Amino acid sequence: MARLKFILLVVSACVLNAGAPELRAATTVIVGTCKVGTRFTKIQDALNSTPAPTIVEVCPGTYPEQVTISKPVTLQGVPSSNSSLVTLVPPSGGMVPNATLLNGDSAAVQILVQNVAGAVNLTNLYVNGSGAEAGGAAVVSVLYKNTPGTINHLVTFNVSATDGGFGVYLAGGSANPKVTIQNSTFDHDQTALWVQSNSTSSELTAIVENNLVYFCATCISVQAGVTATISNNMINTNGQIGIALFASTGSVTGNTIVGGGQLGIASGNDSFSITSNKIYDASLFGINLDISTVAGNVTGNTLTNIGGVGIAFCGSPGTPSKVHSNTFVDTNIGYEAPSGFSVTGNTFIGVIADVEPCVN
Repeated sequence: MARLKFILLVVSACVLNAGAPELRAATTVIVGTCKVGTRFTKIQDALNSTPAPTIVEVCPGTYPEQVTISKPVTLQGVPSSNSSLVTLVPPSGGMVPNATLLNGDSAAVQILVQNVAGAVNLTNLYVNGSGAEAGGAAVVSVLYKNTPGTINHLVTFNVSATDGGFGVYLAGGSANPKVTIQNSTFDHDQTALWVQSNSTSSELTAIVENNLVYFCATCISVQAGVTATISNNMINTNGQIGIALFASTGSVTGNTIVGGGQLGIASGNDSFSITSNKIYDASLFGINLDISTVAGNVTGNTLTNIGGVGIAFCGSPGTPSKVHSNTFVDTNIGYEAPSGFSVTGNTFIGVIADVEPCVN
């Protein structure tokens, strides 16, 4: 009887596990010589190894590669001898196009992550795009296409090719991935972060938090088909726009935007909440709401030394009840708003005009 019970238990376990996903054993490989283990000299060779690694640890050094990731993995720089600087640079022969952006443009990408079913995580990496012209193609430090994951402690530097440059480009898709970008630095990028799906509904969730973004033309651009949370970033725009919001939904909260750009935040979608941000030194608008109605709250923002208008809202007439409780300091005009807009509940310090009517 005991033997029969044992057989039944074994058969039952096999039946229960028949439909279970195969568990992938953790496999770590090393790029470089700073650690003991299975070692490679190139990042791409490590990623292509068999069995497919779950973790690729990269020793400090300079790696002239364009890397493609097609399987779930964590790619991380590791410290050695008080250094953790893992730097990807363009190959000696120059960058070559290896991807297509959502608008159909060709792109030369240094780290390409494409259609991966599981998470791809990048951490402790430095991508230097200096001299990365690619003959008619945009240059991108990191491109995620239809793939989930987390980007942490990434630095992109000097990505400003003639045909366009992006620090990180997130492209959504049918898998509806979620990507988090955090604790990273984007320096000298034409567009530091570009986030988009080719869909009228959301096919990408993007969380952008606690990053430093500076010396960019448009620092963060959120396009169609995205649910975005942009919070607690420090943005120094030396160009046009700190954060641009178009045809998506989400929230922009607790960011600091400085540096003399034309616009702090530009929104073309009424679904975004814009709250508790600090915007300094914009030459035209602190916040420009180019929308017909305001559905998300625009409250608790502080706008200082704005050359033109602190907050512009010139949509449908009446009083948008979602726009209130903002603070304006040393600003030319507080609000540009439709007739009947109430400024009750706001704070004005050193402002020439609290509110001006919209100019058609």
